[in-house]
Amino acid sequence: MPIDVHTAGALTLLFGLQHTRLLELTLHDIIDNDTDVTLNLNGHRLPLPPEGAQLVRALRDQCQKRRQLDQTASTTPWLFPGQEPARPLGATYLYLKLRRHRIAPLASRNTARLALATDLPASVLADFTGTSISNATRWTGYAKRDWLDYMASRTQI
Repeated sequence: MPIDVHTAGALTLLFGLQHTRLLELTLHDIIDNDTDVTLNLNGHRLPLPPEGAQLVRALRDQCQKRRQLDQTASTTPWLFPGQEPARPLGATYLYLKLRRHRIAPLASRNTARLALATDLPASVLADFTGTSISNATRWTGYAKRDWLDYMASRTQI
């Protein structure tokens, strides 16, 4: 499986992100301190598990090599570069690549969001995944988690 497909599938399963959000990632969004790798997503630093970190590092290294060849063509170092270096990979093309390798993008994203909805309140889920608050509220409703204790603790701080 190509490294970009493997990485996109893993990030979709980990964070429930839409493909358009994945394609906005640049090499600057990867923070690697040699022991841990975190992903900067909307100002949130998300730690990656070791297997995810290994995939992201491999994709980053591959993109850096390609970027050295195409550096004059683009000022944005995309994590998922397209055929044209100045643009990221197209969302439809990434979707088709994932499907070709038997990764169901929508089902993967939905499974991840449901899992996240059991651990995060709707407002945090919306900000984290880049979805609307009404959509995040629906996901937390599916998860049937009561956040009253969380809200009460936030008012005491």
